[in-house]
Formats: sequence, C-alpha cells, structure tokens
Amino acid sequence: MALRSNGDDTTQTVVPIYFGCNTKFGDAASTPLKMIKLHVEQQVNATFPLIHQVATTMTFKNDYNRILEGALEFTLPETAIICGFGLDVGKEKARVTFEQEVRKGVDPGLVEMVEGNIFRTRVYPIQAGRTRIPFVYSNGKYCSKLHQVNVEPLEGEQSISYILKNLAPGQPVYSVEIDHDDHNQAYFALSYRPPLPQFNENALDSQKTMFVCILWDASLNTWQSNGINVNLTVVVFRNVFEEPKTFQLDEQDYWSKLDQFLTNLSYDGAINLCQLATISTRVLNVTHYFLFSDCLWTVGNDDPTLFDRWTTKPIWILNANFAHESTNFSLINHLTNLSGGGYIAREKIVNQNNVNDIIQWVDRPQPRYINTDILNNTSVHGIYPSHSVMLATNTEQFILVGKMLSSVPVNIAINFMILNQMHRKELTIDKEDRTFKNYGLFRRLYAQQMLAELTAFPEKNKKRIIDIGMKYLIVSDFTSILVLETLQQHIQYNICPHQSRAALYNDYMKYQTEKKQQELTKSQEKIVAVLK
Repeated sequence: MALRSNGDDTTQTVVPIYFGCNTKFGDAASTPLKMIKLHVEQQVNATFPLIHQVATTMTFKNDYNRILEGALEFTLPETAIICGFGLDVGKEKARVTFEQEVRKGVDPGLVEMVEGNIFRTRVYPIQAGRTRIPFVYSNGKYCSKLHQVNVEPLEGEQSISYILKNLAPGQPVYSVEIDHDDHNQAYFALSYRPPLPQFNENALDSQKTMFVCILWDASLNTWQSNGINVNLTVVVFRNVFEEPKTFQLDEQDYWSKLDQFLTNLSYDGAINLCQLATISTRVLNVTHYFLFSDCLWTVGNDDPTLFDRWTTKPIWILNANFAHESTNFSLINHLTNLSGGGYIAREKIVNQNNVNDIIQWVDRPQPRYINTDILNNTSVHGIYPSHSVMLATNTEQFILVGKMLSSVPVNIAINFMILNQMHRKELTIDKEDRTFKNYGLFRRLYAQQMLAELTAFPEKNKKRIIDIGMKYLIVSDFTSILVLETLQQHIQYNICPHQSRAALYNDYMKYQTEKKQQELTKSQEKIVAVLK
C-alpha cells in the first residue's frame, strides 16, 4: 500500500490494492490493504460448459483514520475479458468523470485497461474503518468462497471438472443463445476437436538444413543427432536493429559464445516491433524465426500490412513473463496464426521435461483451421475466427462462434488442414431452445472473439473496438467501465445509463425527451418572434 498525501484537502489518499502479484508502484514503500473476504461465483451454460462468467467480490478494510481511494491492479489470463453491469464509456471521458466526482466527495467506480492484459479498478471513497468491494471478470477457472479474517492464498490452481454424458471423442458440442437486442437473431458457439495425429521423435521434418533467426538453448543438440545442420542468427532490436550475429552450432564452443553475447546485452524501455517487417531482407534464407518478446511495443506504426513479408516463414514466440505480468496476446496470436508458427509460454520454457516436445512441435506441420462453409442458411454471419488460425498444441477444443436466425437450424462444415490433408466436419446447429436459461455468455464470447482479432492493431481498429466495447459492455483499449449512482451524475456528464438499470435509464430518457422538447419550443418561439 502506498499512502500519498500532500496536505491539500482536495487531494485524496490513494492506496494501491495488489492482486495477482503485480506490485509495481514506484511512488512509495507499499503495504496492501487487508482483504477480509473473498467471494467467487461462477455461471456456466449447462449445454456448453466450456466458457464461464465469474463474479469476484473482494472486500478490503481501511484500517487507517483517513478516507482513501482504492486502486486495484490485476492480470487476466489470455482468454478472459472484463465485463459487468457498469457503464461502458470512452476511456478518457471515464477517467475525467471519475476524477471530477472524486473531488466532490461522491461515490464513483472505474475499471480500465492499463497495458496488455493488466487492468485497474479504482474506487472512492473507502471510509476510515470501513470496507469497499468491487469486481467481475469473465472466463474464470474456479469457484470458491472464503470468509476469513485473514484470507490465505491457495497454492496451485483450483478447478471444477464437468462430465458431459453421452459425448464421444471427436463429437462436436454446440449451443445457441438468443440475442437480447434482437430476438430474431441468436448467438451460437460450437466446440470440436479434430483428429490430431500422434508424433514421436522419428516423425520430424525431412529438411536437412535450417536457418534459425533467433535465440536457442543447449537442448538444440537434438537437431544435431538427427543429422540436421543448423545456423543460428541472433538479431537484437530495441527501437532500431543491431547488426545480426551468426553462430555455427557444429562448433564445440558455440554455446559459450552465445551465452557471453546474451549476458553482455544492455536493455532499455523502447521497442519497435514494426522494424521486424524488414528482417527477411537483412537475414536471408531463414526457415524459422524465434522471437523472444512479450510483444508490447512502445513505438512504431500500427499497420498489419508491414508484417506481410516477415510472416511468410513460421514465427515462434517465446515469452518468459510470469502469468501476472503484461503480455500482448492479440499481437502474438496474429503473428503466429499468419505465419504458421506457435506460442511458447514461460511454464513450457522452464519445464525441462518439455524440451523434446517443443522441438518436435516446432519441426512438424502445424494443424490449422481453414474456414467454415455455410451449407443451407445464408442468414448465418459474423463467424469468428474470421480467418485461418493455428490449433494450439494440446488444445482441448477448437471454439467457433457466430450469429444466426433464432428460429431456423443451420448446416455448416468446418475445414481443417492436418498433416497437409484436408479434414472436413459437417454438422447441424439447431434453433435456439428457449427452455434453457440465457445468461448472455455467448454474447460476450462473441464480442471477445471480435476484440481478440482487432486489438492486435488497436489504433487502426479504434472505431470498431470502441463500438464493440460500448455495445457489449467490455473494457478495452479505448473503453472503460464507469459506475455512476445518481441521475444527476448521468445528466451532468451526458452519459446515458445502461438499460439494465431500468429505472435510472427511463428517468434519463424522460429527462432528455423533455429537454429536447423545451429546446424545440424555445426555437419555435424565437422564429415566431422574428416573423412578427
């Protein structure tokens, strides 16, 4: 916790409340507020139990004798999003509104994206000796209730298993939910695991020469045992490229030279990933790219076409960040899907038992989803993924989402490329079953899939990202969730309440209608006065 006070009564004290080990606050020595209660609730679609909505309520107590503002930073896993019943507004407007309300001593709340997959929620006031609670996120993995004075951390991952009866291996799972905004439309989600072949160490790619442009570890001698000649070129980049340095792996002391080279590197905070677009002209004949990066860039042009030349060869991205540290998963997925490579996270890198698995994974043809054919219903639209994507290694299921008419079943065929052979699966998605409770999970999953593609290049797709964030109430690069309590607050900042808060929404719309009528009457009176 970092207490800040400059003696000015108009400036509130700010207390960062840490969550997920993200403790990078540089303003002062830090001590977190005490968490006195943790309550996690989970909603699952019974017919499609592969996505979850988790509402997390964390209660923190202010043991100090002054009013505080709470700032809680947390990290979400790759497939999770922030959603909820707050009000989604433009990021800058939300922050300005929050600050203005805080100065008045009123009770706002704010949730915003910080960087990558790190988010921050701010609440004010936390009265002396009192508590404040906030928080909701989607696609969690566990459900538990902890009511303790001192909440102890749980070691390892807490999970719930679901048993799907009468489900054969390779059988698709699907479900449909009606669109609350248009009952003639529905969202669908289906999951399918195509038959992926088993590999062994002898099933490696037949090519005998590899030109690897990246960093490598000593386990690479497995390539040598298969009679493959490997040239390793290391390119160091920040905001500009350094000269490439090549290592011959058939030399006995190559590892000591590589180790010394990497150990002596200096680091700074600037990175321009766009310059990688020209790497194919600087380092020739590359067969594999290995990029060690979290793909968070600080400078450069936000243009996807710049990477077209680079992505003609497989790009494998290795990221040594811990799970609670920021990572740009959207850009990572864009580069690996486009190039036919893959993503290797920290847990796979540090696990020594994974070395041979990683080598075999890199050196074999990667299974890929190609596209979806619509066989009988032209009303099907908005299918995501909207382009070809790689199937992640050891993935449980491939998930496809889209929209359809709620009253008409559809026939589709999903196409995969596996070992250079086309695999096609035809299936029927029935119309929406109105006997099932609709939690709106597919609606949010659909929005999440759209944002996953757009946020790789946020500035280029800014308008669409804002539109999706506003419509589906999701925190994004350009939208934040702002919680206002009174009609006067909404009127003052010209922010319409969400329709889920029916009474507040109706009062706001009534006020706006009356205001427009008054303005129209005044305008007509002025016209009449002029004509006289």
